[in-house]
Amino acid sequence: SADAVAEEVDVYLNDVLLLDNFAFRTATPFVDVQAGVDFTVSIVPANSTSVDDAIVDFTYNLPANSKFILVANGIVSAEGYSPSIGFDIYPYGMGREVATNASNTDVLVFHGSTDAPEVTVWEIGAGAGELFTFEYGDFAGYLELPTADYVLDIRAGGESVVAYSAPLASLGLDGAALTVLASGFLNPAANSDGPAFGLFVALATGGDLVALPVYVEPTPMARLQVIHNSADLAAASVDVFVNGDLFIPDFGFRTATPFVDVPAEV
Repeated sequence: SADAVAEEVDVYLNDVLLLDNFAFRTATPFVDVQAGVDFTVSIVPANSTSVDDAIVDFTYNLPANSKFILVANGIVSAEGYSPSIGFDIYPYGMGREVATNASNTDVLVFHGSTDAPEVTVWEIGAGAGELFTFEYGDFAGYLELPTADYVLDIRAGGESVVAYSAPLASLGLDGAALTVLASGFLNPAANSDGPAFGLFVALATGGDLVALPVYVEPTPMARLQVIHNSADLAAASVDVFVNGDLFIPDFGFRTATPFVDVPAEV
């Protein structure tokens, strides 16, 4: 929940404090709760002394041996946010703590940006193409992805809004199951200057959510080798400058550089 009022909250399980000062963009690990009986999750302002001050209460009764993910999302404040979509808890009843295949990363995605429209997510790095379309409050079920580095392009109305790097291999997430959340506001100015839109990863082990970096197109490069083959005595040893910077000092006759990277198309 990107509402400033809910930046930190206390969470009670029945009448027992479960999470003290639970912060925005953090997650718990998976925890055990009794199955087959009703229990109440209460969201209370931070530094509370009693569950009686609850903002909202939600009652659940979970099947035995199930794995649930609960995402707290939406707006608590009466004003200052547009659109003002009310606070709620969004449950996903087929959660995973590890990937179904140790060579994969299983990725669940949740649309939690209150002012973002319906979007389509494309993978444009490995060429996987269109993945899914969803709107606020929706989960896109687990993608069982070979653990590699991907680029996720967020599109609205057919136009790219922003792309993010998803470096699953670089982060060593083989065998992991995780949740990616669309979080924050596309237009912070219309939402009390709240946190900006981004994609954030919740690991099954909990902790601070991990921000996916905005994807930057790599600079096109070329490969260059320079060979000194001028037999003029005056050029027996020369310095070579590129755009005013010394590139090769004391470059001798009948020597060569290795191939090096240089910017292309400029």
